[in-house]
Amino acid sequence: MEADYAVVVVTYNRLELLKECLEQVENQTIPAKKVIVVNNASTDGTEQYLRDYKEKNVRYRMIACAENLGGAGGFEKGIELAAAERVDCILMIDDDAVLENDYMEKIMRARLEHPDFQAFAGTVLTAGRIDTFHRRNISRPGLRLKNCPENCYTGQPGGQPFACDIASFCGMVVDRALVRKAGLPCSEYFIWFDDTEYSMRINRYTRFLVIPDAKLNHKTVADRSRHPHRRYDWREYYGIRNRILCVKKHGNVLDRAVNGADMFCHVVFRNWLFGVVNMDDYDWAYEKRLVREAYRDAKEIGAIRKGIPEFR
Repeated sequence: MEADYAVVVVTYNRLELLKECLEQVENQTIPAKKVIVVNNASTDGTEQYLRDYKEKNVRYRMIACAENLGGAGGFEKGIELAAAERVDCILMIDDDAVLENDYMEKIMRARLEHPDFQAFAGTVLTAGRIDTFHRRNISRPGLRLKNCPENCYTGQPGGQPFACDIASFCGMVVDRALVRKAGLPCSEYFIWFDDTEYSMRINRYTRFLVIPDAKLNHKTVADRSRHPHRRYDWREYYGIRNRILCVKKHGNVLDRAVNGADMFCHVVFRNWLFGVVNMDDYDWAYEKRLVREAYRDAKEIGAIRKGIPEFR
């Protein structure tokens, strides 16, 4: 199968996972022409490991960041370098993604069989189960995101491909020519919604074709976001802020109004109400402060943080 591709891996302080990730990149039945690893200022021995790894394999390029730029900044740098290579397409994965050996073989075959598509993705498995969060469709008004249901992956005979609007960076594959049209991920997002915003730009030219038989294992904990009383951590700042920014950039007036109402009910009012009733014997002060900071920074675009908020 005549096609060349590059891989972009972003890593931060997860050396053991990175080793497993790169092992499976090496084990692909169709080897990558270039492998670009972006080290987000890790402090766990990753830098030395990557130096040694590069000496053994001339296909590897390393980007050592002076500070943690988050997934968004890491993919921006990595994709920019990959797009300068003479490759047909680019695979994006985090350091906790473990590809099955034939992941790219199946993606490459799909590229040949479906030339109308310029972006592809496979199936993400978490703890052995299909994680539907990573492949989604846009619902309007509001630019709300709906997971592609599991029967999209399993309900078609022979694992037939299906199209979607949004793919996470966990196994996203885009044609190099598409990068030149859609641009690079927005580094200011740091984490969360960076791949959603990038997918929306890609949608101007193509949807994603999901190949169910191309699989990867996402070695992370199960999603806890459905818990109605869950408490926030620092990452929610980026989720709230970036959702506002994304809808502001890609939505119309009605989308922004619907998104604003939805976020008021499920974010602002939720935390206010939980604080009033002292839900779970907790005052929810941290959550309310985080939300205020996220809304403020989304409104005052110049105040966007590029790092982890100090109120972590």
